[in-house]
Amino acid sequence: MDHGSLRLHDESAPSRCGSCAQPVGAWATDRLTGLLGRWGWDDQAPATYRRAQRRWEQVALLVVDLDRFKKINDEYGHPAGDVVLTDVAEVLKAHTRPTDLVCRHGGDEFLVLLPQTTGREAAMVAERILRGIRALQTEITTNDGYHLTLHGQTASIGVASHVPSGEDTLIDLVRDTDAALQRAKRGGRARVHLHDPGAYTAERTDTSALHHLLALQDLMSSDQLPQVLVSLSDGPKAAEDLVQVLGPRVILTLERLQDNGLVLRRASRYELTAAAREWITDVLPAVAAWTNRHHGLVH
Repeated sequence: MDHGSLRLHDESAPSRCGSCAQPVGAWATDRLTGLLGRWGWDDQAPATYRRAQRRWEQVALLVVDLDRFKKINDEYGHPAGDVVLTDVAEVLKAHTRPTDLVCRHGGDEFLVLLPQTTGREAAMVAERILRGIRALQTEITTNDGYHLTLHGQTASIGVASHVPSGEDTLIDLVRDTDAALQRAKRGGRARVHLHDPGAYTAERTDTSALHHLLALQDLMSSDQLPQVLVSLSDGPKAAEDLVQVLGPRVILTLERLQDNGLVLRRASRYELTAAAREWITDVLPAVAAWTNRHHGLVH
């Protein structure tokens, strides 16, 4: 049975795209893993979320990010990385239901939308996925022709859940889950973190002053970071737009911000992570003032 096609099945949905006349699965499915692709997610996930909204049902989201996956591509080659991704996809299929939406959203990031699922239940699913990924024995061939077995792969998984009210959107759930993912990474990776708004607010109150001071110190050490954050503060931007405004060196800055968990890449668009948004409103005036003083206003 094709698990990817099963997840796309919806008797009320057209079998072919109204614009390009391609079969739904052709544009909606990630060709490497057989999971939903980015386009399929953008088509299916909002509809699933709206159903939960209409029915006042709990809905949960997992964001699964493979730890240090870039090292595999760098050391063994991208074909080896592709084998790891397909094995991880099989783990996700094995631990989810046909009614769940499972997506390879880009690179080594996977999204899992779980209807009628509480946060605690979703965390249990995430723990099973984590154990499944760690247990993988992936047979690869390196670029040099050597046959190796990779094992011990880990992942960081963010989990969030809520009963969506009329004002909530899927983006709100994504941001909460992304904040949980960043906390899993900061906690040492190879773990699941369940978003807890109450605990997060209390912690933020205790550490906000030091956190903002360190953030500002880091920002002011570069002539690119403040400008990039000012540019992203009013919403996602395409990479080419940022390059046009700030110059080609902005790509390196975006990579650094990604590594630090401040910027999230969604295909070719970049946006501040939920964690970054928590403090950007406090530091933005200082960043904007610094930018204006040194480089002029960035629009």
